[in-house]
Amino acid sequence: MLFKMIVCALATTSALKVGEAPKPSMQKALALRGGGLPLETASLIGAIYNGGFGVTLLADPEKFYGKDGIMPYFSTAMCPVAQKFFGRAFGAMLTAVAAMHFLDGPSVSLCKQMAIAGILIFLPMALAVQDPDNFVPMMWKAQIVVHLAYCYIVGSAGGLF
Repeated sequence: MLFKMIVCALATTSALKVGEAPKPSMQKALALRGGGLPLETASLIGAIYNGGFGVTLLADPEKFYGKDGIMPYFSTAMCPVAQKFFGRAFGAMLTAVAAMHFLDGPSVSLCKQMAIAGILIFLPMALAVQDPDNFVPMMWKAQIVVHLAYCYIVGSAGGLF
């Protein structure tokens, strides 16, 4: 008798959960209204964004982002010891965040982590825009615009927005 009640309770619970799911037409309406990208897509965007900067910083910050680099974010030469160390260390962390998408799969938690880290990076970006002697403000302004979109995408997928 107890076994039958448990089976009946589980069947009822699962039926109620199925009934709570939004209808496909409602999901399409929410997507049109700006309901955000699917978790997998948002996480992949985060992996590409973090990994792109991470791998290039890890390889050689000066070559890619230095004064005479491919995409110069700095208007002065980097110190060969401290700045290259911190550039490479930051690149290692970004690469690790990107790798999590492929190692552990996309998740809400990973998207939250990407969004929170991205939001925290806004302060150094804002300071860079205000220091034209050492930074290229145009590059940082463009980066901030792209970074805002990135934070919105992964933050929405993570449930922060």
